[in-house]
Amino acid sequence: MECDRASLCPELRLTLALLTLLVGSRLLSPPTCCAQIGLGIQLQTPVAPINPGMEDAAADRGAGQGRGTAEQAPNAPSPLAFDERINKLFGDVDQIEDLPAARRGLATSPAADAVFAAEAVGRKTRDIGDLLRQSKSAHGVAVQNRTPIITDTRVRGQRVGQVLASGSYWAPARMDLDTMMNKLDSRLIEDVILIKGPYAARYGPGFRFVDMDFIKSPRFENGSELHGLTSVTYNTNGQQWAGRQSAWGGSQDYGYYVSYGHQTGNDYETGEDDFYLPTSYKSRDIFAAIGVDLTCNERLEFNLLRLDQTDVEFPGLVFDLNFLVTDGYEVTYTNEAPGFADLFVAEVWYNRTRFEGDTLRAGKNWQIPSLQETLEPSDPALFDGYGITDGDALSGGYRLESTYFTCNGHLTFGTDMIVLNQELNDIEPNAPADDNNFPIPRSHSVDIGLFVEDVEQINECLTVTAGARLDGIFTDSTEYVDGVPVGMSELYDAELDQDFVLGAAYLTGEYKLRPGWTVDAGMGTAQRQPTLTEMYSESAFIGSLQRGLTFLQGDPELNPERLFQLDVGTRFEDRDVSFGLHGYYSWIKDYITYDLFDPAGTVDGFQQGASMVNTDLATIAGFETYGQYAASDYVTLFGIMSYVEGRDHHRTNPARRSEFIDRSGNLDVESEPLPGISPLETRLGILLQDPSPEKRWGIELMARIVDNQDRVAATLEEIETPGFTIYTLRTYRRIDQWLLTAGVENLTDKFYREHIDYRSGYGVYRPGIGFYVGCEVAY
Repeated sequence: MECDRASLCPELRLTLALLTLLVGSRLLSPPTCCAQIGLGIQLQTPVAPINPGMEDAAADRGAGQGRGTAEQAPNAPSPLAFDERINKLFGDVDQIEDLPAARRGLATSPAADAVFAAEAVGRKTRDIGDLLRQSKSAHGVAVQNRTPIITDTRVRGQRVGQVLASGSYWAPARMDLDTMMNKLDSRLIEDVILIKGPYAARYGPGFRFVDMDFIKSPRFENGSELHGLTSVTYNTNGQQWAGRQSAWGGSQDYGYYVSYGHQTGNDYETGEDDFYLPTSYKSRDIFAAIGVDLTCNERLEFNLLRLDQTDVEFPGLVFDLNFLVTDGYEVTYTNEAPGFADLFVAEVWYNRTRFEGDTLRAGKNWQIPSLQETLEPSDPALFDGYGITDGDALSGGYRLESTYFTCNGHLTFGTDMIVLNQELNDIEPNAPADDNNFPIPRSHSVDIGLFVEDVEQINECLTVTAGARLDGIFTDSTEYVDGVPVGMSELYDAELDQDFVLGAAYLTGEYKLRPGWTVDAGMGTAQRQPTLTEMYSESAFIGSLQRGLTFLQGDPELNPERLFQLDVGTRFEDRDVSFGLHGYYSWIKDYITYDLFDPAGTVDGFQQGASMVNTDLATIAGFETYGQYAASDYVTLFGIMSYVEGRDHHRTNPARRSEFIDRSGNLDVESEPLPGISPLETRLGILLQDPSPEKRWGIELMARIVDNQDRVAATLEEIETPGFTIYTLRTYRRIDQWLLTAGVENLTDKFYREHIDYRSGYGVYRPGIGFYVGCEVAY
C-alpha cells in the first residue's frame, strides 16, 4: 500500500510532521519494504494498534509448542477454559503475540514481555514476583526471595519506587516485610506485561512497569453455567502445602469468579546438611471477580481481594510478621459507545495493608545472634534487647480514559489520581518511653496526573506511537510522633511538606526488515519522586542493602530522579524458531542511593545506618537475548541470557544529614558499581512435549547458570558473590479433566545464595533439593 500524504487525516499529518522533526523526512518516504516504527509518549490504549500480519505469524509459530492459540474478541472476558492453559504450562520465550487484542496494545514498547498465569501451575509459583522469576518469557528480571511466599521484584536493576506495579496501584506497606506483588497469588491473574523502560504513562511516574491483569468474570453464550477447580501442591523441602478452590459461572450478560487459597510451610533446608533457615509461614486469601453487562455497550467489573498472613519468618531481617492483612477493591466501568468518545474506561481502587511484628521468635535470635545485643537491653549487663513493629498503609485512586478512533489508529486522553498513606513504628520497649520509636510518621502523597497517547499506522508497514504524561505530586508528614522526643522537622532539619512537578515522554519504534525479522528501538525520558520511605524514614530498621541490618534515614529534601533511556533490539519469528536480542542504556540524574555512617554509641566501623542521598549521575545498561528452536514435533530447545550493569559516577557528595565531608566517610572512591545489581544470568533448557494437539504430557529440564558478581558497591559494605548452576526438572501429565504436576528443584542440592540475599547473622541461602507434586481437577 502506497502512502499518499495529501489524503491523510489531520491527526496523521500532525504525527508525520513530528516525525519529520525528530528523525528526518527520509523515514516518511513511501517504503519499499514492510516497516514499523513506533513513536511513543505512552497512554493507556485498550485496543491493539493495527499491525498487519501478526495473527498469521502467531498462528504459524511454534507448532508443537502450543503457540498461536485462539484469540478472544477485544475486551471480551476470558472463558477460563481449562484446556487452553495446557499449552502455556511451561511458556515460551516470546509470548507478546499470544496476548488478547485488548492487552496487546499495552505491550508495544521495545523488549516488552508477557507472562501468563498458566505457568504458575506448571512452575509451582507463589506470588507474582515468583512467577516472573521462573518464567522463561520474563527477561531482565531478578527477585529477592524474602520468604518462600514473598519476593521483591527487580526489573533491569531497578526496584520499588522506580518499578511500579499496576492494575490497581500496588505499593508496599514496608519495604522489607511487604512488597509490590506478594499480595497477589500468581494463579489469580490472566497475564502480566513487563514494560522495561519509560515507555508507559498510564501507570504513574516511574521507569519500569509491571501491568497485572486480574482474572475477569466469564460470560457464557449458551446460558447459565457453573464450573469449579480444585488444586493442591506439596513441596518436601519445608513441608510446604498450597491449596486452592475456585468456582466460576454466569450467563450471557453476567459472570463471577470466586477463589480461596491456603498456604503453609516450615523451615526449609539449604544445600548444606542440617542447615535450616527460619522460613515458616501461614497464608490465606480470598479473591472475587463479579461482572455484569449493563447494556450491549457497557460493562461493570468488581474485584475483591483479602489476604491474611500470620507467623511469617523473614531470615536475615530484623523483624518477623505476627500478622499482615490486606484488603483490596477495584471497580472498572467500560463503555464502548459513550457518545463523547469511541471508548471510555474508568477505574477506581482502594487497597489497605496493616501488620504487626517483633523479634521474639527463637529462629530469629538463632539466625542473627547479635540482634539482642544490637537492640536496647533492659539492663546494660544483659543482652535481652528486642523490638516490635506495626504499620498501616493504603493506596487509592482513579483512572479515566477516553479513546477516539482515527482513520488509521486511535488517540487516548486520560487523567488519574493516586493517593498513598503510610505509617510505620519501630519500637524498642526497653528504651525510655519518650525516645524508643524509630518511625516513618504518618505520611501522605497525592499525585494528580494527565496523560495522552496517539497510535497511528502510517501505511500497512509503518506504525507511529506518541504520548506524554504530566504529574503534580504533594507530600506531607506528621510533625509529632509518640516515642520521638522532638518534632520530625527538627530531626530532618527540613520542611515536611514537599511538592513535585514531573513529566514524561517517549518515542518507540518497530521496523519489519523482511518476513520474520523485526527491528525495534525506543527513547524516553521520565521522572519519579522519592517514596515516602525515602523521604520520611527516621532510623527504622528496614532491610535494603545486602548487609541486612541497616536502619534508614530519609530526607524530605531529596530531588526527584530524572531518567533518559535508549533501547534497540531485533527479533525473528518463524514456524520453528524464535529469537530476540535487546540492549539498553539509561542515564539517571539525581539517582537515589545510600550513604553509610556510624551512628552515635556504636563501635567505630560498625556501620548500621544509611541515609538516602541523591547522586549526581548513575547509569544502568545491559542486554537480554533469548532463543527457542522446535527441533521436532516433540523436542524444543531454548535459552535466555540477561545482563545488567549499574554505576554511580559521582559518589563523593555525602547525604545532607551526614557529618562526613565525603559519602560513607571515604575520600578515595569517586565512582563505583551501584548496589543490589544481579550478575550475568543464563538459562538453558530442553522441553519434551506430547506432539498431539491435546498436549497430554510434558517434561522440562532447565539449567540456571549465574555468573559470579565482583562488581560491588564496596563503600556500602557489599561483598562479592560466587557463581552457581542450578538444575530443575518439571513434568506434567493430563488425564481427562485431571492435571498432575511433579518436579525436582535444585536437583544437585547446591548450597548457594543470590547476590542480593542478606548477609545478616549466619546469612541467607537458597533452598536445597526439594521434590514437589501437585494435582488439579476442573469440573
